[in-house]
Amino acid sequence: MSKRNNKGIGRAILMCAGEYEMMEILRGAEDLVIAVDGGLSRLLQAGIEPDLVLGDFDSLGDQYLPFLENMKKTAPDRVLELPCEKDDTDTVHAARVCLERGYKTILIYGALGGRLDHTIANVQTLSWIRHNGGCGYLLAGKTLATVLCGEKITLPDTYEGTFSLFAMDEHVTGVTLEGMKYPLSEAALVNTFPLGVSNEVFAGTQASVTVRQGLALMILHVRGGREICRPEELRREGL
Repeated sequence: MSKRNNKGIGRAILMCAGEYEMMEILRGAEDLVIAVDGGLSRLLQAGIEPDLVLGDFDSLGDQYLPFLENMKKTAPDRVLELPCEKDDTDTVHAARVCLERGYKTILIYGALGGRLDHTIANVQTLSWIRHNGGCGYLLAGKTLATVLCGEKITLPDTYEGTFSLFAMDEHVTGVTLEGMKYPLSEAALVNTFPLGVSNEVFAGTQASVTVRQGLALMILHVRGGREICRPEELRREGL
């Protein structure tokens, strides 16, 4: 393993093998970068060499096998090969490694689109990360998704687009939405009715969401030609 920080100062960046729209990956000096199976090809194409390559490698193309085999020989501590039959998905296992090494903020690319079951699994991975004390983000094109619980998130006043909030638990309470087209105050959401879908946020407003109890999935989708709202632009405050 490289000598990158393992005390949670930086972030963890996971590149997965799902559908991926090319976007800039901002890597800090203290960040941990993990290639999850076929995500290795995306990182190498972007000129980024991962700190760790992890997976059962069922989605890694033949052209990248020589790179993997060479890494096994020259830096075996940077390769973690997983069995094909296991309870964890490759992405969950990668997230587990991140949390064990002290990285609490986990950015996940290449994890939306494609097979619906994989997308749902990755959304549930966000819940698993939040339940275990971290903050995970799915990033794709113009979309950002994260799970919150017992906290308030304030959006940057430059954000313009849709805002959706879904209950992941049976009941999510103390939901307050401010600075949006459709506000809420101390409301409740349930996981059997999509009340929180497709709200709107306009640039120049200070929009925020508060969730007191329960896990809730927040999805931001940028409107027009604007850039994706990045995790570092969100202000998260515990209640």
